[in-house]
Amino acid sequence: MARGSGGSPSQPGARRGTASALNWVGEQLAVVGPDPHGAIASLAALMPPESGVVTVVGQLAGPDDWAFLTEALPIAVPPGSAARLAVSGAGMDAAGSGPPAAALARQLQADVYAPSGQLLLIPGGGMFAIDGWRWFAPDGRVRRGGRRHPRPHWEAEVDTLVRHAAPGVRAYAVPAGIWLFTDAPHLPEPGLDDLVLAVPMDRDRVTVVLGRPGTPPPDAEAVFSLVEALDPSMLIASYGDAAGAALQLAGTVARHWDTPVEVATGLPTLDGADRLVSVSLDADGQGWWTPPVSRLRCTADGPPVPVGPVDFLADLRPAGPGSYRLNERWVVEATQFGLWVRPPFAGQHLGDVRRRPGQSRRLMILVGLPGLPLPDDVLPVLHMLLNRLTAEARARVDFEPAELDHLLTPDSTDRPDVVLAAQRSTPPRWWHRDSRFFAVLLTVDGPTGTVRTDAGDVEPGQLGEILAAYRDPDPRPVLLIGSAPVAPDVEQLLADQLQAVTIGRRADGWWASLPRRVDRQPRPAIRLTTAFPFSDDDLATVLTPPRPAPPRAPSGPPGAAPLQAPFGPAGAAPLRAPSGPSDAAPLLALAPVPEGFPAGDGSRTVVAARGPDQRQPFRLDGRPVTAWEFAIAVADQRPGWAGRPEPVRLEVGEIAEPMLRLLANYLRAPVSARSRLVADVPSATAASGWFTVTPRDGGVDPSSVDPHQRSFPQR
Repeated sequence: MARGSGGSPSQPGARRGTASALNWVGEQLAVVGPDPHGAIASLAALMPPESGVVTVVGQLAGPDDWAFLTEALPIAVPPGSAARLAVSGAGMDAAGSGPPAAALARQLQADVYAPSGQLLLIPGGGMFAIDGWRWFAPDGRVRRGGRRHPRPHWEAEVDTLVRHAAPGVRAYAVPAGIWLFTDAPHLPEPGLDDLVLAVPMDRDRVTVVLGRPGTPPPDAEAVFSLVEALDPSMLIASYGDAAGAALQLAGTVARHWDTPVEVATGLPTLDGADRLVSVSLDADGQGWWTPPVSRLRCTADGPPVPVGPVDFLADLRPAGPGSYRLNERWVVEATQFGLWVRPPFAGQHLGDVRRRPGQSRRLMILVGLPGLPLPDDVLPVLHMLLNRLTAEARARVDFEPAELDHLLTPDSTDRPDVVLAAQRSTPPRWWHRDSRFFAVLLTVDGPTGTVRTDAGDVEPGQLGEILAAYRDPDPRPVLLIGSAPVAPDVEQLLADQLQAVTIGRRADGWWASLPRRVDRQPRPAIRLTTAFPFSDDDLATVLTPPRPAPPRAPSGPPGAAPLQAPFGPAGAAPLRAPSGPSDAAPLLALAPVPEGFPAGDGSRTVVAARGPDQRQPFRLDGRPVTAWEFAIAVADQRPGWAGRPEPVRLEVGEIAEPMLRLLANYLRAPVSARSRLVADVPSATAASGWFTVTPRDGGVDPSSVDPHQRSFPQR
């Protein structure tokens, strides 16, 4: 908020140099006087043009500036135009003489508008004259105007209410509308640097600011008696400790007019990107934060609901009004009390939970359904949610149940990033924290290679999805710290699921498994030549950009060259990809098409045969194959499908979600399967009946790494 300081216009002085020249920031808008940081010009440039009026904005430092303005204005204002002199005090009587604006009106023989006291420039484009604007005519006539420019339609009604405040309530005119708070003995007058004066003005609706830091919330009935005459399209904003009173007032207005009323969860403010957010101040005015939900809509019945998208969740798939899908088993819903992390189907609990009140100073995160125990798979989801919050928001989080508060305590600097191990497990002595790696501590059963936790055994596919929830969007390679070696095929599976270099210790040393995609030539696991923490040359080797895969062309008729399986079993015969129609054909049959198979709607669809188990979930040419081999077959038959945003639908019978993710990662394209056939996923997860996963961006893209430079921070 910029505030002009009026110099004394009554004393003549010499004209200032070229530094005082008018700075034109618009066709009819100029800045005059000192503006060392450009703040005045930035705010002035946002003002809407005023037809037939030249506006000059500035803060004049003394008589020299006034003298220059007196000389420059006749040149700047063409005949037949009016002038708006947006300089504090320009419309105020000066000592021993009349207002400077009156003299300029006579000199220009044009109308001049000027503030009679202090003038404030308002973020978002607007001006607010504390004591009102005055209109000066060339013939000496003077007329008073409103306080705001551009003048909103609600101004006269609001300023009338200011003069008729209810007992026990103080009322002030502010740029955005009216400010109401509890009157108290010896309460000081607000200063011109109060944040409430920086709330942007909305010309279409008035803002009612309720409360003041350091005072109790005003009486809701007294406030309603004052504002009930206003248009119910009003926005009610809470300030200080008035969040509850603001919601109560909004509910009363909504019931009175039987129309929704919006409430800002703090003072509406423009952030650094000129986006409208709400800033919530603590009751004492000392601390502040930006709640993740900026506005709530109150209705005559029902709990308040968020207005518009929640910015830090907006990239997630929607799961209903104000709700977003964290994964296929958990959604997060924005509510009046904060955030609710719950299963997709909350049933009878929805109404009661949504009516829970909140606190303006804290962010409540409610997890699960009332009375039901929390499953273990919610923990990585909560980590992912916390990682999305700003530091200021995380510092104000309260979990319910409180047993989850340990998630808010930063891990020791000597602990790995993730511990998926039995209790009392500790990292081996050779390990120490290295910021270049995303470290994962595992308890691995030596004979079987199974990963064990206190909650039970973890399948390889589950392990990758759990680590992804903890890791995203961490860009570092994954370092596996196991009590025994992780099987090489599990390491490769993790690298493919995470799309990240994954390093693990085997009996013969350290190995790095590299993520695979059909658009790149696959590389086998690389043995590192040095021990942990590894040399720079070793890291450069594993991060060397892979060569792009050679261009693929659709396979020809039967008898075409066989498809090699780069990572198939040793000595395995080559696979032959069944032939198909052109790349543009929407149906790819890698197995006999069942009789009565629907003709389809033109979506890209692959018909495949199911394999014997999760590790070999598909069949090609009658032989079990891995997901990687299957992806190669699809890419060879339909090279134009890889790397495209259109989903590839899979008709293969029952399939697990991690396997769909693998295919999406390999093809760099969304992959869908029928919801009812995806294991452990509710059949109603998608209205269309299809369950879709998208490819995962694993962070460090090897194609963007220079192997001859350090790719990570110094240790």
